[in-house]
Order: sequence, then C-alpha cells, then structure tokens
Amino acid sequence: MIATLASLTLLAALLTLMRWHLGIANEDGSHDPATPFVIGDPTLAQAIYGRLSAATPSAYYTFSVPAALGVRLMLLIPDRDYQSGFRAQVALFGPALPAEGMIPDTQSAPLVIAGRAYRLVQTYVPPLPCAGAYRIEVRCKAGSGVYCLCIGTREGGHADAPMRERIERLLDGQ
Repeated sequence: MIATLASLTLLAALLTLMRWHLGIANEDGSHDPATPFVIGDPTLAQAIYGRLSAATPSAYYTFSVPAALGVRLMLLIPDRDYQSGFRAQVALFGPALPAEGMIPDTQSAPLVIAGRAYRLVQTYVPPLPCAGAYRIEVRCKAGSGVYCLCIGTREGGHADAPMRERIERLLDGQ
C-alpha cells in the first residue's frame, strides 16, 4: 500500500512536470528497426509525438546510458484517438532485460496536459538495470492514431514555435 501510494505520488509529480517536456514531432516516424530515432540524452525530459497505423505498425527509438540510472518512460495516447479505438504498447529492450522485451503494465488513466486530454497507457519508473544501449518499440495494437512517448526527468528545454505547431497539427489529426 505504501509503495503504491509512493508510486502514485511520483507519477503525479511526473505528470505535472510533463507539461515542461521538450516536445518533438516525429511525424514520419522511425518505422525501420535498422534506423531508429536516436534519443541523444534520455535523462532530458522529452515528449516525442508520432503516428501508427496498420501500414506503419511500429516505431523504433534507441538510447544509451553510461550507468544504471533512472530513466522515466511513459506512453500517452490523445483521448480523441483512444476513444476512436487506437491502442498502442511500448516494449523496452536492452541489457539484463528479457529477450522479448520488457512490457510495462497497461493502464488507462485519463489526464489533461496543457488543455489536451490524454490516456496514460503505460509507465516505467524503476532504474534501468545497467549501462548499455537500449531500444524502445512503440507498437500499434488496434486502430490508428497519434501517441506520445515521454522519456526522461531532467527539465532542460522547450519546443520552439515551429515544433509546437507541428505537434499541434499531429494532435489535431492533420
């Protein structure tokens, strides 16, 4: 019970901070596992927006860490896409993780960030097990839509106006 309360408190704090994440629009996606989107600094709080469908069912990301450290990971789906049947799942691959990847528990927690309604569908809060290269796969499980992959906890930047406009277009279904 205390551990659950502590986890919920941490999650609430992360969600409050999330509105300050560096927003990145990855409209074209990284749908080839051989050429993943590189997350240069996984400790920097980033919100990476992308789109999945039956034609492009997965998006791939990669990052490296020099030591076992806490890198927070969350998967959000805009409520509009969630209500239309879009479902996605994130899997984390890397050293000391199962070969089939570590898939965080699925949930459906409604939340509002900067005036937009989302569903928090997965979170990974524990520290990564060790140094090394990690890979994230965001998978389309049903329908098609926009997702937001949030990673990192250290605030350090904000999207410029053109990037915010690209993100807004994604969220508006354009």
